[in-house]
Amino acid sequence: MNSSTIRHLQEVDSTNSEMKRWLGVCPDLLSHSCVYADFQISGRGQIGNSWESERNANILMSILYRPTEPMHVRRQFDISMAAALAVKSTIEAHLPSSHKVSVKWPNDVYVDERKICGILIENTLSGANIGYSIVGIGLNINQKEFISNAPNPISLYQLTLKNYDEQGIREELQRNFIKYSNYIPNQVDTLHNEYINSLFRADGNFHPWALPSGETIMAKIIDTLSTGYIVLETETGQQSSYAFKEISHIIKLPNANLLT
Repeated sequence: MNSSTIRHLQEVDSTNSEMKRWLGVCPDLLSHSCVYADFQISGRGQIGNSWESERNANILMSILYRPTEPMHVRRQFDISMAAALAVKSTIEAHLPSSHKVSVKWPNDVYVDERKICGILIENTLSGANIGYSIVGIGLNINQKEFISNAPNPISLYQLTLKNYDEQGIREELQRNFIKYSNYIPNQVDTLHNEYINSLFRADGNFHPWALPSGETIMAKIIDTLSTGYIVLETETGQQSSYAFKEISHIIKLPNANLLT
């Protein structure tokens, strides 16, 4: 990466919004260009959720991705897998092996039972194909305390009681995203296999899941489809596929049962 493809702001509404503004001025901006900020006023998560981040403590960044070949919108989950695996690989390099880093479907990154990273991907279409994607990443690095009502956040500092070089980790994360996004489109099977092997609770055991109706089922993860749907199998052997928000993990932490 060079200075013409990296933009740093001390404060911004959201890095995804800033990337859109940059593209408005520079429509030919190179793939893997990056916006990062010290603080977000209006950081966003999935489905309108907010993202808590202390000033100058965490990684708040957005990476531009342009497909190298025509990519139908039905393949957008490939980008999600690449982003999640890039984050997972980056985090694992800074934690002892006693901590399990995994990807909670579809693309949150967890350490043990707690969320350390959220990813928000926004796609712009050109006909039926993806013109470009903006991959927003919020990664908790040096935050010592979380005060919002987010159910189960964690940071690298809280896990190890060490402060980390945010710039070094950000640059490592960029390199890892380039590595995994280069699997698209010709090595997607490799990307998918690593993603499946990295999934939270994809251990062959039955775990509790919640349906929007409030019903709880016990199911195990079988696969994910190219559309991003997850395939689960119940204890009776019935297999079903679900889109994001059609089913949720139930995570038991002290004093709380979480739907995530």
